[in-house]
Amino acid sequence: MPYLDFNGKKIETDDEGYIQNADDWSKELAEFMAKKDGLELTKEHWALIDFIKDYFAKNGQAPSIRNVAKKVAEVCNLPNVRAGNKHLYVLFPQGPALQLVRYAGLSKPTGCV
Repeated sequence: MPYLDFNGKKIETDDEGYIQNADDWSKELAEFMAKKDGLELTKEHWALIDFIKDYFAKNGQAPSIRNVAKKVAEVCNLPNVRAGNKHLYVLFPQGPALQLVRYAGLSKPTGCV
């Protein structure tokens, strides 16, 4: 099984880098994963990570892409959901389903995030 070597600990992941044990997640691990992808996590990133973690805790699944786009528009003071959707790909250039969910320590989505 693949793993991330993080702070002297082997964190099990799947082949695409999604952590296998949610208890291994930490903000420091998320930042480590983002840096490996060439990203620096900002307040905007963290607002979205916290949003989907909270949503998942309450609903047992990640929010729809539309709900995430609404949150982006709110957090980034954008005019509408369409602008929020576009900005998602500025924040997460490899795609929110790939990066945002992975940084939040959630399982790989089966559909759109």
